[in-house]
Amino acid sequence: MKNNIAILVLLTVVMTACGTFKKAANLPDTTTTTQTTPQVITTPCDAIIATLGDWQTLQTGGNIKLSAGSNFSSAIQVRMVRDEAIYISLRPMLGIEVGKLIITADSLYAMDKIHKRYIAEKVSILTSGIPVTVTDVQDIFLGRPFIIGKGTLSEALKSQVIASSNSPIVLKAKESYKGYGYSFSFDKNNRISSLDIVPAGSSAAAYQVKYSDVRGTKAGNIAHAINVSASIEKKKMAFSLSYKDIDWNGKIKIDKDIPSGYSRMSAKDLFSMFSN
Repeated sequence: MKNNIAILVLLTVVMTACGTFKKAANLPDTTTTTQTTPQVITTPCDAIIATLGDWQTLQTGGNIKLSAGSNFSSAIQVRMVRDEAIYISLRPMLGIEVGKLIITADSLYAMDKIHKRYIAEKVSILTSGIPVTVTDVQDIFLGRPFIIGKGTLSEALKSQVIASSNSPIVLKAKESYKGYGYSFSFDKNNRISSLDIVPAGSSAAAYQVKYSDVRGTKAGNIAHAINVSASIEKKKMAFSLSYKDIDWNGKIKIDKDIPSGYSRMSAKDLFSMFSN
């Protein structure tokens, strides 16, 4: 694969597509609530929050299939430390690592072992100053609703979403970015089905993450299959991820060391890969 390093970073570029939007006016709250008695009411938002469990680390294997001008598929290994780091290793043949991507709270590392080159940049090259966090990216990879820059949806954050009462249930973030809103859809069993990023005034998503194979785990409902579509430098990009069973809360290692003899690529070199 000629562009191992581009493929690795493409994972992050697509998954943080919402980070390219500048903050705009809040979306109007069109939901009204009528409460005639002081009794506790379980809302659709409450029911979804109840499916979101706690976790500290995870490790799993899986596969990636990608279309970005050419098709590519590979086995992968994924490791995460909650709120701290994401590690993705490409292993297309016999379990041999040919490249890896590491995202931390403030840095992005990508290594192409075939061509002995690497990238080490501030993660802000992907987020354009928008407060997308490593926690947000983890939630995208796992199919968990979140509020950009503030964390996984919780009781403390539920006032920042508008919840529909219909099926499918839709949770729409009240705050938008550069005229784009984002929302999460769930089926009747409170399992996530999509993350949609939609231009204001439109009903069609500009970017979409579709989720399937949602399983109950030690960390709550987690999607084990993800399909993403987006556009970078006017090129259509799409990829799918599938996970095997996930091991939770074990001891894991995320190695950021760069071997000697590797050449460093700049951010300019990186993005030129998508404009050729």
